[in-house]
Amino acid sequence: MKTAALLLLALAFAAGCATPAQRAEAQIRERIMSIRDAIRARQAEGIVRWGTADWSFTGPDGKALDRAAYLIRARGLFERITALDSLETTVERVDIRGDSAEVEITQRMERHERDSATGRVDHVRLRYREHHDWLRAADGWRVRAVRFIGTPERTVLP
Repeated sequence: MKTAALLLLALAFAAGCATPAQRAEAQIRERIMSIRDAIRARQAEGIVRWGTADWSFTGPDGKALDRAAYLIRARGLFERITALDSLETTVERVDIRGDSAEVEITQRMERHERDSATGRVDHVRLRYREHHDWLRAADGWRVRAVRFIGTPERTVLP
């Protein structure tokens, strides 16, 4: 069903018949996929590429990080990941209200990661949800805040 909706959105956009809201949603979705690709490539800067100057990230522990602190965190995590087996990003909701949008996504990831304390490498499956606040800027849509929704599901695989 989501695939059909995306196809219709793409066709309307290509035909020049898309509404401003449809064009906004298409750009937000495109930029979210760009962020997913940066995670796959383990490029921390790509994750914040579409962020506003005051971009922030709030993790499942409730701790908020600015761009600089987040980049340090992301680079550290990428150093511990020995293999990123898969990453699926699903945009669950895009709610556009004028020059702002609320977005919810679900990420499903499988990776091999080294424990920083023991050095042991675990094969891990993760599922986590995020809430994003997006703003329309002069150069298109930019994400201002990313917040985890709940606690990530983490399963260590055999």
